[in-house]
Amino acid sequence: MPRNGALVEDRARAIAELTRERWEANAGYWVRIIREERDRYRTELTDAAVLEAIGPCDGLRVLDAGCGEGYLSRTLAARGAHVVGVDAAQGLIDAAAGTPAPGPGSVTFTRASVAALPGPDAEFDLVVCNHLFSHLHDPGTAVAEFGRVLKSGGRLVILTLHPCFYVENSEQGAMNSVPASRYFGSRGIDQRFMVDGLESPSLITSWLRPLEYYSGTLRDAGFVIADLREPHPTEDQLQNDPWWRKGFPTAMFMLLVAERR
Repeated sequence: MPRNGALVEDRARAIAELTRERWEANAGYWVRIIREERDRYRTELTDAAVLEAIGPCDGLRVLDAGCGEGYLSRTLAARGAHVVGVDAAQGLIDAAAGTPAPGPGSVTFTRASVAALPGPDAEFDLVVCNHLFSHLHDPGTAVAEFGRVLKSGGRLVILTLHPCFYVENSEQGAMNSVPASRYFGSRGIDQRFMVDGLESPSLITSWLRPLEYYSGTLRDAGFVIADLREPHPTEDQLQNDPWWRKGFPTAMFMLLVAERR
């Protein structure tokens, strides 16, 4: 009979494969959402927060981890970065590779798991993990890989769901608290995406963990947290736009900037 370690590995592989299959099923949905700019969380809030955290990137070697259909990779290439975008879903990589990227930088796309990145050690100046981290069942393996491919002094920018406050259906205004009995473990939320009235074909699982998990995992992989931000709407957005008042009932996002020692 398999040992406990082997059982854990088998379960992790099964979860990773199920996640990949779900993203393949949702690939066309997300291409439409992104290219029609229907996700207001991104277009009006989190994209600007990520780009501000990245700052000037002309000439930098950048890994876009979980690149999706490639919009952030193209944006960074337009700012002069040389970007490698990776994603586990072939449908998203095909969509990304089929769309021209503006210069003066460059971009290439590769299907790969962030738990086993292609390429040599110390290849990149920057790794961006945009709306990916909460969909990783075992982020520790991915963070170790980010540390491997980053140069000493390189940066990791993570934008993810807020582990302290995000609950099921937060996008529809849900505002339930997370009890301590659930907060200090790994909790999965199974739900379909619902963006601008469009529901995704497949369920997806969002994995949330306590803050100490993020700091400990980054520390163990050789990172030092340099900044922690909580992107949120402006007072004007909340006062004058009913969509934001309903869709942002509590802190929903966390942005971490870490440096490779």
